[in-house]
Amino acid sequence: MNPSINPHTAAPGAARPAKDVYWEKRKGSIYLYAAQAICRKYCPKPLSAIDVGSNMTPTLEWHRASAIRLVSVDLRRPYAAAGVESITSDFFVYDPDVPFDLVTCFQVLEHIPDPTPFARKLLEVGRTCIVSVPFRWKKGRCKGHLHDPVDAEKMLEWFGRKPKYQYVATELNKIKRLIQVY
Repeated sequence: MNPSINPHTAAPGAARPAKDVYWEKRKGSIYLYAAQAICRKYCPKPLSAIDVGSNMTPTLEWHRASAIRLVSVDLRRPYAAAGVESITSDFFVYDPDVPFDLVTCFQVLEHIPDPTPFARKLLEVGRTCIVSVPFRWKKGRCKGHLHDPVDAEKMLEWFGRKPKYQYVATELNKIKRLIQVY
């Protein structure tokens, strides 16, 4: 599969796409506030950031003040905005020319049939990697989740090393998400 770059990327000042229902439902999530704070602590001013499996979520905007390069990679719906390289591609095919300062991958690994090579590639493409997964969700709770329940032990298996930091964010409705920094 050849990656394709969205034409929005080269147009400074281009209008952002219409708000997306997926993002609208999640933008106030506690785990996203926690993930943003964790990004600021562990990679406060990245010059380059990539979000893998974006599904049109604008989390790259957190890094716009410092980043010279912002990249979104997704199989179907990369985030598209002015100054963002919006790449529709399988992450396994994407081959960056230089490592990124920051790699983020939120709520993706549980959907990947073989998450170990995916997780290891996340570590290869950047200096700091911040990921989140549903934490100990009951098997079958979410149709698209292939690996529930996911916990720290499973993440250790996938990444092949312990994280520098981990945090479990609990939403008001008791849903939990594990955020880890590598």
